[in-house]
Amino acid sequence: MIFHLLINLMVIRSVNICKRFERIEDLSPDMAIQGYVKNTMSKGCFIMLSRKLDAKVLLSNLSDTFVKDPEKEFPVGKLVTGRVLNVESLSKRVEVTLKKGNAGGQPKSESYDLKQFHVGDVISGSIKRVEPYGLFITIDKTSMVGLCHKSQLSDDRIEDVQARYEAGESVTAKILKLDEEKQRISLGMKSSYFMNDDDVKAQPPSEENAKEDSMECDPINDLKSGVLAAVGNFGFQETGSERQSGTSLVLAQVESRASIPALEVNLDDIEEAGFDNDQNEKLQGVDKDEKSKRREKQKDKEERERKIQAAEGRLLENHAPESADEFEKLVRSSPNSSFVWIKYMAFMLSLADIEKARSIAERALRTINIREEDEKLNIWVAYFNLENEHGSPPEEAVKKVFERARQYCDPKKVYHALLGVYERTEQYKLADKLLDEMVKKFKQSCKVWLRKVQSHLKQDVEDIQSIVNRALLCLPRHKHIKFISQTAILEFKCGNADRGRSLFEGVLREYPKRTDLWSVYLDQEIRLGEVDVIRSLFERAISLSLPPKKMKFLFKKFLEYEKSAGDEERVEYVKQRAMEYADSTLA
Repeated sequence: MIFHLLINLMVIRSVNICKRFERIEDLSPDMAIQGYVKNTMSKGCFIMLSRKLDAKVLLSNLSDTFVKDPEKEFPVGKLVTGRVLNVESLSKRVEVTLKKGNAGGQPKSESYDLKQFHVGDVISGSIKRVEPYGLFITIDKTSMVGLCHKSQLSDDRIEDVQARYEAGESVTAKILKLDEEKQRISLGMKSSYFMNDDDVKAQPPSEENAKEDSMECDPINDLKSGVLAAVGNFGFQETGSERQSGTSLVLAQVESRASIPALEVNLDDIEEAGFDNDQNEKLQGVDKDEKSKRREKQKDKEERERKIQAAEGRLLENHAPESADEFEKLVRSSPNSSFVWIKYMAFMLSLADIEKARSIAERALRTINIREEDEKLNIWVAYFNLENEHGSPPEEAVKKVFERARQYCDPKKVYHALLGVYERTEQYKLADKLLDEMVKKFKQSCKVWLRKVQSHLKQDVEDIQSIVNRALLCLPRHKHIKFISQTAILEFKCGNADRGRSLFEGVLREYPKRTDLWSVYLDQEIRLGEVDVIRSLFERAISLSLPPKKMKFLFKKFLEYEKSAGDEERVEYVKQRAMEYADSTLA
């Protein structure tokens, strides 16, 4: 009660300053108003225009600047001035803005005169606000604010913007784009933008700058600038024509040599354990469009990784670091690259400094960004290899690292990685022990059971059927076909072909119309090359009563085989069988 009396007294005192509005009908949009804060929340506040009339102010309309703590900056009882945005007479709701830039009907465009700036100008300012997607920068001696997107902050990739920058920091940036219609300024802070700037002076835009702006999101361009920056860190000094020719030489190497071998940490067995990806895709009942999109996305990711690894490899080829200081410069320029860290570890091992190699591995795990899971996993695998070779005793040392790795990475991937280390070093007892632990921990994982089957086949263990039976009891039913077919493929490749045939025959008895299974079965027989068996299997397949689309696929596959392995008579025979099927279908 006392609170409302105080607010009413304040409103009465404000009559001399601004007209008091008793009725909502007296208000209209763009009208200047004055009132006292009645209530403040995280989403905005309510102000009292008179004893009978309140208005709402949203958080976005509280101030021209960012409001971090509304309750602190707009306490109850504070006198505020603004203008009306919207009036709803029926619901008796009034919305007000307290922004001074637009108060009193002043057009917004008057406070943003972009004509004084040009694309390519270098400006200084201070960080107004830090967001996950970039920085809002207030340009010095103006009220204008520009956005420097996350991708334009540095030549190196920045994962956590908020951890690196703070509000109030002074920064220098280059104007990349001016949008007078939307009143927006796009800025860039990459060091490569200032390579040719003397004393950070503003320069008029040129054709080259325009090209750079148009290519600012091009990954190849980013790769080039990253390579150049890293080469610069090794202390090469270039002047005049030498700089131009040297730059073009490095860029030419980046573009022309994109097939450097991958990182020397074999993670293939982590992903698919050597299984045939094409066969896997045939056994997935996934829509073709969705599958092709996924495949393209994976292909693009692999291509980007190849280019980055190629650039790093060529960098080490052109000027292989020969001292710890040079490696330190390299890891500072590429802190998230497991390739560089592992090369540094290998360098220390070549000097027989095992403790230093361990400390570098620990440092890499602390330095690499937490979101770079694959890069961190590469370091853990290198750490496994280090302890497996030089640990004392090796088994205990590897176990300690393994327990730590499980806490920071996907446990399933870590298990597969360590299993790969044991298999490559032919420590089959340790591998079998780890596999027994894996099938207990991940008993519903088809990949884990397939690794166990593969391990037994490599060691020529005959009792495969008991593993298959155990797996079928543990795996969900929808994974049975995939597991049986992949086990059959493994039998064909590194086991007993007759056992593989038996598995395929068993699953085809239950699912005789699955053309994907027929196709995989035929592929394995074609790989073995027994002509009579292959033709007999094709005859069985084309004798099935299937929809025309599926029969067309089988006839086409049969025809392709006879064209490659048979003669004209066999080709004509397949065509004749296809015609007979077509006639019988039409009849």
